[in-house]
Amino acid sequence: EVRFDRMCSSAETIARKLRAHRAVSGLRYPGLDGDPSHNLARAQMERFGFLISFELPSEQKAEGFIDDCPLIESATSFGGVHTSAERRAKRGDAVPPGFVRLSIGCEPVEELWQAIEASLDKIAG
Repeated sequence: EVRFDRMCSSAETIARKLRAHRAVSGLRYPGLDGDPSHNLARAQMERFGFLISFELPSEQKAEGFIDDCPLIESATSFGGVHTSAERRAKRGDAVPPGFVRLSIGCEPVEELWQAIEASLDKIAG
């Protein structure tokens, strides 16, 4: 319960910050007003979870973001205490090449955001 609460709270914070970053498009997180799933999620959930998805401009930039962020582990199994990410296109899913799924872990949220922002800034040029 404590872990889930931390992960959900951090995801809400990170999603809001990702929405404002110039490198990110196609952001999906049901806890954000304006997300197509927001009203349904609000009716069905107490918390909005810890998974966030978004698009970066290319496969290379998505790989660079994941590889260069020291607090993100590349993984396909989500829900652990460490933040992890994956590119679904690598698994053959019909998504854009720069599509990233991000599973927020239990790291301190401001430290996590600083690492994510630095990695995004690097790929944004």
